[in-house]
Amino acid sequence: MTMSKIKVILVDDHEMVRMGLKSFLNLQADIDVVGEASNGREGVDLALALKPDVLVMDLVMPELGGVEATLEVLKKWKEAKVLVLTSYLDNEKIYPVIDAGAKGYMLKTSSAAEILNA
Repeated sequence: MTMSKIKVILVDDHEMVRMGLKSFLNLQADIDVVGEASNGREGVDLALALKPDVLVMDLVMPELGGVEATLEVLKKWKEAKVLVLTSYLDNEKIYPVIDAGAKGYMLKTSSAAEILNA
């Protein structure tokens, strides 16, 4: 009996961040990165089309920020699980996305193990 993999979409406007996360996550036996988006608008469209198990979302992006993208995804797909990955530590940036429905957040300075556990 094979265990199904956790399907993840990465949404971040920094290509190197996406590449690094994708490389690391795809090394895990139980995780499969099924899509990537470089802004919130693409992220919303991809999330609604692919319905991943987890949507890893940056907070500050062009076209549509993480808070707005999270709100839009959850409005159309209430079961979505959004994990915010950000470089911002200030509460004024983090509280709105948690209020929007994100399941949690991690700092980009977190260790690989911490991000994996989240």
